[in-house]
Order: sequence, then structure tokens, then C-alpha cells
Amino acid sequence: MDPLAEAENWVAFELPAGAAEPSEEAALYAVSPCDPELAGLVLFARSAQSHERLDASLAANPEAVEWRAIVRTPPWRDGCFEEAYGGRPATTKFSVVETRGPASLLTLSSSTGDPKVIRFHLARAGLAIAGDLKRGGAPVAGGLRLRIARIRMASEGIDVASPDPDSFWPVESLEVPEQPRPTVTVSNATAAALRRGHPWLVADADTSDIEMLAPGKLVDLRSVRGDSAGVARIDGRGRVAARVWSKRGKRGAIESVEARVAGALKRRASLLADDETDALRLIHGEADGLPGLAVDRLGPVLRVLLTSRACEPIIDRVLRVVIRQLATELGPAPPIVRVFHLAQPPPGRLRGVETSGGSLDGLLDSDGRLEVHERGLRFAVDLGLDDPYRPRPGTGLFLDQRENRSRVARAAAGGRWLNLFAHTGAFSAAALAGGAREVVSVDLSKPYLDWLETNLSRNGLAGAHHQSVRVDARRYLERLDHSERFDGIVFDPPTAARAGRRFWSVRREAGSLLAECLKRLNSGGLLLACRNDHAARTSLTSLIEEVAGEGGVLLERIDHAPPGPDFPRLAKFPEGIAFEGAIALRA
Repeated sequence: MDPLAEAENWVAFELPAGAAEPSEEAALYAVSPCDPELAGLVLFARSAQSHERLDASLAANPEAVEWRAIVRTPPWRDGCFEEAYGGRPATTKFSVVETRGPASLLTLSSSTGDPKVIRFHLARAGLAIAGDLKRGGAPVAGGLRLRIARIRMASEGIDVASPDPDSFWPVESLEVPEQPRPTVTVSNATAAALRRGHPWLVADADTSDIEMLAPGKLVDLRSVRGDSAGVARIDGRGRVAARVWSKRGKRGAIESVEARVAGALKRRASLLADDETDALRLIHGEADGLPGLAVDRLGPVLRVLLTSRACEPIIDRVLRVVIRQLATELGPAPPIVRVFHLAQPPPGRLRGVETSGGSLDGLLDSDGRLEVHERGLRFAVDLGLDDPYRPRPGTGLFLDQRENRSRVARAAAGGRWLNLFAHTGAFSAAALAGGAREVVSVDLSKPYLDWLETNLSRNGLAGAHHQSVRVDARRYLERLDHSERFDGIVFDPPTAARAGRRFWSVRREAGSLLAECLKRLNSGGLLLACRNDHAARTSLTSLIEEVAGEGGVLLERIDHAPPGPDFPRLAKFPEGIAFEGAIALRA
């Protein structure tokens, strides 16, 4: 066997998987890992003395070894997995080098230099290496697709590389197959909840092991009694183990991905026909039959938000249908921004914002924001590209509040309005565009207030009719002169946030603040209140009625103010409700 490279004290060979160590007249000492399952580059020392020195050098810098692996295409382009192995801290850095359909080639480095750690980290992230059958990797001819591709030890003058052979890419597809479907057992209580319509499988003591199942894998659900509980897609290793794909199970055909997307777009036909609006939700997760996946149109850009890995393998299929059906509006290759915002991502630091498709050149302003349009108004949205390792679900414009902004605009003419928790000022812009004589916008965040002023300027609404106040909403109301009143108040707080040294909680503080808002309304004044609290013990309408009664405020009526039609609600699934909204009219 000819060496790949050599020097006086060392020699490197390219070894196929299962090969015996090369024999020479002089004994050779393996420095880099030499595992029978691995193929690739192996470094040997020519003497015990050289071996001791090289081994110590490699132990001090295990990242001198560059690994390559083939896995199912990951949702992250690069990052670092951090999870202890064998009771000791361990990290694996990775980066996608090339993607061919459902398979990707990764380059990796390990803090331990142990291939077992690399295999462990990738499997824990739902990315078991092709051929790693023990950890759920796809079966491929030729065995494990993990190899050493390069060793660089500058202090020893070593830099040896071994290119990937053509056979390293498996001929088999790594795409999650639709059939056959394994069976996952769930408790009788869980099966009953799923049959009633809840779309999440929360693992309990009766749930069978899903550790070896890749995210997105279709499985049949069956209760302990043996009853069918439908078909689901595996989510991952968090609280939610799987998401329901069909309640029919084996009893009927399952609607295709393409049909689900087409149905979602058809339900939004009226919004898509609005020439003045190009910011809307096209796919809304479970309610559109695509659990954990949202697709928004933001002007010329498609933004994909993945909050579950259940739909991870089918994102490209979803996008193909969307792009084909919206080709007139978006063109054949629109820019795509993918955001992976998982509740429980693998431990580590992962790049969660990626771009693909067409170019964003010329679309972003000097602040890196994209302009979108809503019923004649212009807003700047943030695609999250400046901090891709901190993916965020929001963009600075809540699309689900579009209808409520229209309600405010219709009621605003000639009135004095207060926008508490103003965020980036979309409600303030709506009120001013609707003819409000004055709007006061209150928020504790200076960056948000600056963004708000930019939004107003885009619409020619900045000036004497508007005032920004940087202060906590509660403190603003406390400091307000007792005689000050408003014709309209918008109350749309975050669920939880830090307010200076205090911590804001909508559950704890919404009632008292709503009471203060009602007292500050003129006769005939309007309060738009919103709340995102799925565990609330009483409805928002009931809460408003309660605090109005306690404060002696007479209300003419309270109307529901739900999200727009592009944020549909799925029955029996309160977690999927974007927010609870109500409009109270003071008598």
C-alpha cells in the first residue's frame, strides 16, 4: 500500500473501511483514529518517540482533524452541537459543504477527536450519519459515511488532505420514505385527545421509543388498546414528540403535501387578489394541515418559519407549489428566507436563518429592512439576516393584526388615540392614516420607537399629530394627569418582557392595566385589547367585563377582534391561536 504522504517521523495512508493497518518493516503507531468502520486518512508515527509527541500534539488540538460525513440535509447550514458524552463536555462543529437533494456533505471537527462523539451529536440532532444503523442512519451500500479528510498540525509541519472518493456519496436516497410506516404506541388518553382533534402527540410513559426515528418520518399511531389514532410526523426529542398528519390512519387516503398547499392558497384567494397588500401568511401550520410550518409572503420575498421539525423534509415540496401558484406575483425564483425557530433545538449554537432562491440585492434599505405594503400603508420588516444564530419568529410587523389595524383606521377619524406597547408603530400608522387628530405611542424600547418613526415617515405621517413616549406603559398611565382622556386606546402587550427593573407578565398585570385604560376612555371611546395567554383562566371578554364592573365603567358592547383569515383557527387546539382580541366600546 503506497503512502499518501510521508516524512522522516510520520506517514499517512488512505485506508478503506475495514482495512488492516499497513505493514512495513518498521513498526507504525496510529496517531489519528483508526476504526474498522471508518474509511479515510490515517496518520501513523514511525517510532514510539514520534508517536508520543504527535499524540500529545493532536490531543492538545483535536480540531486539527477535519472529518466529512453524509447526512440527511439539515435545517442549519453550520453551527456547533454541545452535549456531554461519557460525562465529559464535548462539542462538534459542522458546516454544510454540498447538498444533493435530500443528502448533504458536512465538514466537521470535534473537541474530543473521537468519532463516537461525532456520531452521537449528529444522531441526537436527528441527523444520523448514512450507514450508522445503530443510531438511525439510512442504510446504504458501503457502510458508514464518516471519514477523516484532512489533518493539519502546523507545529509538526503536517498538512495532509485526502479528497472524498466518488463512492462517498451513496447511490441510495436519504429522503424520508412515505412507506412503510412504523407504528408508535401511545396511551389511551393521548389517543382519545388526538381523535378529538388535538394535533400534538405529547410523549408520556406509554409512548413507545422514537429515538431512532428521523424528524419528519411518517408513523402510524396506535393506542395501548390497539385502536388507530391516526398518522403523524415525528417532531424530535422535545416535549412534542410528533404532529398529526392525518386522523384517518390506514382507513383512507392521506391528502398530499401539494393538495394541502393548494387548499391553503385557495382559502386566501381574496387576500392574494388585494393589490394594496403584499404581506400575508400563506401557510399557517396545523390549521392548514402542515404542522409546525408557516410561510409568509413579504413583498417579493417568501419567508419560511419552521417551529417544528415535522415538516422539515417537505419544505421544498411546499415551496415549489407556492412559487408555481404565485408566479405572476413573485416570479419564477423569488428570494427565500428560512428561519428555524425550534422550542427545543439541539444544545449548541446553530445558524437558524438561511437565504436561497433569488437575490435580495436592491430590496433592503440602509437599515437592512424590507418594505412591504398593507392596504395602502408601507412598513419596514426585519428578515433577521444580521443575526442568523439568533432566529426570531417575528419581523417587526404582526401580520395577524391586519384586520384589527383596519378596525382602528375605520374608527380613528378626528379622535385622540393612545397606542400602548406600540412596538414598531403599525397601529399608530393605521390610526393616523384613518384621520386621527393625535396619536401617542408608548414603548420602553428606543430601537422600536426609532423604527416606529421610520414607518410613519415612509407613509408621510410623521409630524405634529404624533408623539412618541419612551416609558413603561404602567408608569405612563400612572403619571398621566387624571383629566387626560382618549377616544381610542390600543392595548397589545407582549406575553412577558422585562420592563426596566421589573418583569412584565400579561397574566399578572393585564387586568389592572385594562381597568386603567377603560377609565381613560371618553364616552363612546374604543378600546382594542389583545392578549396571548393560552393558559388564562378566563376569556379576555370576561376579564374586560369584570374590570369594567369593578371600576364603575359602563360599556355599550364588547365585540370579538380575532386574527385575520390568513391565521385560521383549528378547533380543539388553543395553542395554535395567534392571540385573543376584543373591542370594548364605552357607553
